[in-house]
Amino acid sequence: ASKVPALLGMSPYSSPNDILKEVVDIIHNDTRPAFWGGNEATRWGDRLEPVVLGEVAKRLSLTDVVLDHDIAVFHPTLEMACSLDGSGVGAGQVKTSVENLIYTMNAPEIDITGPGVLEAKVTSAMPEDMPPPQRGPLQLQAQMMCTGYTWGVVATLYRGIELRLFVYQEDDAIQKRIADAVDDFERRKRDIDWYPPLTSEDANTAWGNVDDAAPPIDLDDLGASMLIADLVQAKTDKTDAEDRIEAAEVSIKEIMGNHEAAEGTVGNTLYSVKWPMRHFKDKPERLTPAKPAYSTRQKTLTIKERL
Repeated sequence: ASKVPALLGMSPYSSPNDILKEVVDIIHNDTRPAFWGGNEATRWGDRLEPVVLGEVAKRLSLTDVVLDHDIAVFHPTLEMACSLDGSGVGAGQVKTSVENLIYTMNAPEIDITGPGVLEAKVTSAMPEDMPPPQRGPLQLQAQMMCTGYTWGVVATLYRGIELRLFVYQEDDAIQKRIADAVDDFERRKRDIDWYPPLTSEDANTAWGNVDDAAPPIDLDDLGASMLIADLVQAKTDKTDAEDRIEAAEVSIKEIMGNHEAAEGTVGNTLYSVKWPMRHFKDKPERLTPAKPAYSTRQKTLTIKERL
């Protein structure tokens, strides 16, 4: 369920191909991602989770609160499971109460009668009236699908000082998108059919190995030769732009000399130019640990004119 934002292409941290590659590597190469022990932020998130959810139970008057779900909950028909931060049983209707920092997100009033999902988030972001898709809302819908619950809360502690409760009811449209994405993912996993890449780096993830026996592709036959022209021109334009930047910076720096600031008007716009000092603290000597040999796909295309 936590992978759903990436699966729907709505995560800034990973793409659908990242998730697919991770699973394909596990299945076909028995290559599991390196264990990540977390960092200071995630460790505090874990420690604060029961405090956050305890406050959720208090504000929403929940009963039968459980904060130690150790077993994953599997969807009855989809290849999807979730781990719950917590759950609780509510009663009656809830509506937005800004003074209590409670926000009903996808309906003016939400019936929280019966069991619901409690999801805790801790973030350094500034408080907001709507959490981004990757920080709980999509995960919560997937958790509701797995548990069969009809409501849930994304409880977000902002900067350690403000806890906002975002209450959701089940959303049929979003849950259908999730179900379709999970089914499509299972097909792609079975057939190793990569998603259309979102970026050049994403293409490196999808096609990370070269088939040495594969013949060259004729772009002329595919009507795609203009892509080469576009790329060559773009690289030329980039080089020209970098040369212009370098020449302009050299000239401006020569004029500024030892001065930190300058200004000038272009058209009706006044620009300020800064050339300050940067100060660095002493750093202890570090020894770079040895790395085993490995191969990876080149990140950029090499293009040369054939004579």
